[in-house]
Amino acid sequence: MLLIHGLLSSPQEFGLIAHGLRNRGTGFDAISVPDYTLAYDPITPNWKRWLEGASAAIDARVDAGEPVILGGLCMGGILAAAAALRARQRIAGLILMSPTFTFDGWGMHPIRHLRRLGYMTGLDRFFSMYEREPYGVKNPKIRKWIMRELRDRAQSAAGPARVPLRALREAERMLSDVTARLHELDCPLLFIHARDDEITRLSSVEQVFSTLPQTNKELLVLDNSYHMITIDNDREQVSRALEHFARRVRLSE
Repeated sequence: MLLIHGLLSSPQEFGLIAHGLRNRGTGFDAISVPDYTLAYDPITPNWKRWLEGASAAIDARVDAGEPVILGGLCMGGILAAAAALRARQRIAGLILMSPTFTFDGWGMHPIRHLRRLGYMTGLDRFFSMYEREPYGVKNPKIRKWIMRELRDRAQSAAGPARVPLRALREAERMLSDVTARLHELDCPLLFIHARDDEITRLSSVEQVFSTLPQTNKELLVLDNSYHMITIDNDREQVSRALEHFARRVRLSE
């Protein structure tokens, strides 16, 4: 199982579920992608370059022809889906955790729609989206930890302190391409999303999920987390869901 972290973040996002997965005998690797992992200030972000990097990382870890389960958190799930669409014959399963199909959650800034003005005018190179409370985390102790990390080093297990708007533009381009083609995949699918996700409403994920023609698909809804489900209150449930999915995929091969 290979997992991809969120936009410009790091594999640290999976640190709190790693122990549970490995204790259950589920091996996984959280991969890094050039120009995507910890890319605080990308000069010319390009989602197709991210895809090239992700595909190369997968090839480096999995023998040619060997089936692999791909997954990711937030935009990392979308990048994993893009990689799966590129190499459908070798994908045994796809996991989308907190997939950001749209920015319509309760925690989004009221002026978020103005980002498109930046995209159209080229002003996106001057602006960034800054992280703010609740930082995708419902658990108050973990949220305080995230706040300390962001203050001390501008990076945390919940992601970077800011995301340049031009990187977000590329992520949305990738999202548009993947959403239009997600129906082409014929592997088992697992969606995991929090009912109270502040970035993307559950109803938006349910809408995408319901339109997919795949019959081997599952949507798991979490009741005690926000967006960062791998580090929040339901992280053990996430860990178990990944292990169960991996076992089910292995049995079906």
